Amino acid sequence: MASFQVQPPEKFTFKPEDWLKWSRRFERFRMASGLENESEESQVNTLIYSMGSEADDIVQSLGIAEGDQKKYNVVKKKFEDFFIIKRNVVEHCNFGVLCEELIRDRIVVGIRDKALSEKLQLEADLTLEKAVNFARQKETVRKSKGFFETTANSKSTMWA
Repeated sequence: MASFQVQPPEKFTFKPEDWLKWSRRFERFRMASGLENESEESQVNTLIYSMGSEADDIVQSLGIAEGDQKKYNVVKKKFEDFFIIKRNVVEHCNFGVLCEELIRDRIVVGIRDKALSEKLQLEADLTLEKAVNFARQKETVRKSKGFFETTANSKSTMWA
């Protein structure tokens, strides 16, 4: 019969955006190592130890009732709440792919050039990248057109 010695996950980075991935990895470790069959106090201690030294300070600041400090699910949930609430939703929105679609749609309906807006709306597979590229190209053409018109007018004045 083969036996495995399972190593705990790497230390936690203490970046809120890394919490979900790290905690899933710890849960796999907990199952694979048999830690889930140990006392809850042992599971809590292993969780805090595996996270790294900053976890001790955080757990003290969470205000967990003395009796709950030895309950694995309570302590893990407190960490989860701490890291998920701490995450700045404005900088790290939870919309995923929908975020790009919302920005694309805002560009399409909010653009001042109505002809370009209509052209973008007719694109069946319009992405945010394509919308931005169309808008930049239109802006470049407009600037170039203005430059050439100014140059042409000044030359015609010189020859008149």
